[in-house]
Amino acid sequence: MEDDVTRFLRESNAIEDVWDEESLQCALKAWNYISKLKNISCKVILRTHKILMENQPILEKDKGDFRTVPVWVGDREGKPWYTIPELVAQWGANTKGHVEWEDIKRDHVAFEKIHPFIDGNGRTGRILMNWQRQRSGQQILIIEEAKKWDYYKWFK
Repeated sequence: MEDDVTRFLRESNAIEDVWDEESLQCALKAWNYISKLKNISCKVILRTHKILMENQPILEKDKGDFRTVPVWVGDREGKPWYTIPELVAQWGANTKGHVEWEDIKRDHVAFEKIHPFIDGNGRTGRILMNWQRQRSGQQILIIEEAKKWDYYKWFK
């Protein structure tokens, strides 16, 4: 039987149509890195992304670094790339002390709307969300791939 962390990461990858075992191992390494930390910073977020994306088919320069190009997320354009470092730093400052689920959920949605990376935003954001949950004494939230449309409603 899988533990909650492994199941969370497997499902998180599956939401993004990432199914291979190597990517799961990278996700586990990313979780093991961040889960031991008491605070989040831009440096921590970038390192988490780099570990998570180690096995993904994107340019090496895009692993563990903020995007430097515009992106579209569904029907909207992501935040301007040149504002991302400031927006992520502000996001991190704004999340300090959030322990209630509704605040953590809003933090997650806010991170995803910044969309700081070329790829891996959802997986990184869900790791950050569960880091917050863990820090506040809550259980890991497993968002099942089969129920991802319920999860996507958070962003409406």
